[in-house]
Amino acid sequence: MRSDGIPKKFQLLGHTITVKIVPPSKWKHGKDCVGIWFPDDHRIEILSTAKGSYRQQVWAHEVVHAMLDLAGYENLSHDEQLVDRLGHLLQQMLTTME
Repeated sequence: MRSDGIPKKFQLLGHTITVKIVPPSKWKHGKDCVGIWFPDDHRIEILSTAKGSYRQQVWAHEVVHAMLDLAGYENLSHDEQLVDRLGHLLQQMLTTME
């Protein structure tokens, strides 16, 4: 686990999901994208300039994509508004647990 709470890897349905923090010099996903889920590789990439709670929200957003895809709900994974809302809820739940 990184100091910001973002794991280096985690398990979903028996798959190991790796999480890479990528510097801007190696980012190939456009200037409007700060996180991306690669279902074929079971990998999440997050742009390193995303910091603190924003990075946590980006990670949670990509985790929701991963969960929906692996659960067989790829059609819902394409609904960015739903994924974003669920990602925010997941991030809030994980960061406020006692």
